[in-house]
Amino acid sequence: MSLELLKSSLEKEDKENTPSVSGRPVEHLLCQHCGGNGYMKSSPNCYHTCLHCLGRGQMKIAS
Repeated sequence: MSLELLKSSLEKEDKENTPSVSGRPVEHLLCQHCGGNGYMKSSPNCYHTCLHCLGRGQMKIAS
């Protein structure tokens, strides 16, 4: 297999494996509300799941 064919097939595979929203690539950013923990402290001994990121700690942003 020639180098050009290998390169084009790898680029095609990379595009297929890249998550996207309506054809745009998706970036994962830390949630600004919980700081990436996935939970927020509401009182000294009580924690709640962050509803902005749904407990994942990351938010998907379409670029």
